[in-house]
Amino acid sequence: MQVSIGRVIRITHTLSILLSVLTAFVVPVIYFSAGYQKEVSILATEAEVNASLATGIISRNPLLWRYESERLAEFLSRRPFDPTKENRRIFDEKEVLIAEYGNPMQSPLLRRAYPLYDSGRVVGKLEVTRSLRNLSKTTAELTFAAALCAFLAYLFMRMFPLRALDQALGTLTELNRTLEMRVNEEVAKGREKDLLLMQQSKLAAMGEMIGSIAHQWRQPLNTVGLIIQDVGSVGQSGNLDSKYLEDSVERAMAIIRHMSMTIDDFRNFYLPEKERRRFDVGNTVMQALSVIDASFADKGITIDLDMEEDLSVDGFPNEFIQVLLNLLGNAKDTLVERNTRNPRVAIRCFRENDRAVVTVRDNGGGIPADIADKIFDPYFSTKRELKGTGIGLYMSKVIMEKNMDGKLTAYNTGDGAEFRIEVKEKRGDPGQAGSPEGR
Repeated sequence: MQVSIGRVIRITHTLSILLSVLTAFVVPVIYFSAGYQKEVSILATEAEVNASLATGIISRNPLLWRYESERLAEFLSRRPFDPTKENRRIFDEKEVLIAEYGNPMQSPLLRRAYPLYDSGRVVGKLEVTRSLRNLSKTTAELTFAAALCAFLAYLFMRMFPLRALDQALGTLTELNRTLEMRVNEEVAKGREKDLLLMQQSKLAAMGEMIGSIAHQWRQPLNTVGLIIQDVGSVGQSGNLDSKYLEDSVERAMAIIRHMSMTIDDFRNFYLPEKERRRFDVGNTVMQALSVIDASFADKGITIDLDMEEDLSVDGFPNEFIQVLLNLLGNAKDTLVERNTRNPRVAIRCFRENDRAVVTVRDNGGGIPADIADKIFDPYFSTKRELKGTGIGLYMSKVIMEKNMDGKLTAYNTGDGAEFRIEVKEKRGDPGQAGSPEGR
């Protein structure tokens, strides 16, 4: 018993240290990372939008624009976005400062620049700078508060080890008396645990989803910004009439309605499903592609699509979409990390005997032989630290083989890897399954 008491006390001590470290460091790191990414996104968008507008000014006077410092400085003073203090500067192609507008700022500083063009030729750049002093200060305050909470948690766990010991011994005794009952309960809860892991996988994919939304929205936001700026310029010139204003409002509202529909589509893909139903495989593949096509285009990745018609299966279409998103996301990450030339992903949907087959193939070099038998293991990941959770492929295999009575395999091809999904085909009319209304 003395050995058991000493062991539990050591475990309690270790847990108290781990909890303290996690509380003191992880929370501030997450807060700073989120704030930093937000600032990066805002600066990149502002630099791109304002560079597009400045390019219009340059194109109207390509020879003398460098001497219009006052006009360019007045243009830089316009702030249609976040009112946070900024420095905005325009340089020519020789890095000579042409115009500047802004406020004195303290380091650390964050800068983003976007090129200026004249007839397709780069003639300068527009640079936007913000201070990270407020974010750093808030993070420091949060770090202090988190460290204090961590210290109190450490003291609490160190002051009451015997209580933890009593609870642990009581739990062990209860487990010994009811072992058979708990085994039965665990079997019954198997599906529930799989659903929890699936939800964890969805949360891990949330960053990818947000990135996809950003890619889908970047061009519409740029267009809306240009419409607003154009209305303002026309209004200042005194040529604004009701017809022009109505047309501009309708164009902007059409873009906003499309962006709203995009959010609804993304949200529907992550709704849980309780009942199996028949759905069309081709429609489901197209829904998955609508999520990631913009991010693939941003990375220069070509998608080749070859689909047979009238392929329907029985199962959970949203979970099937999650599997496709996991496979496509892994393919994209591999192509980007390995800097593959002419990156491509080929998707095929076809009928083989009585089974519907979907293959996702890339030209990223394939799966290394020393990890080929581990890629479907839970929490195994080859991605760099903080980028992969090792849940995606594991949950994809669980979904296909346990939830949909199918099969998921992977093997190398001549120039890359191919993942193969097989599900028993369901003959008949799938109705509205797989359509947006069916979701």
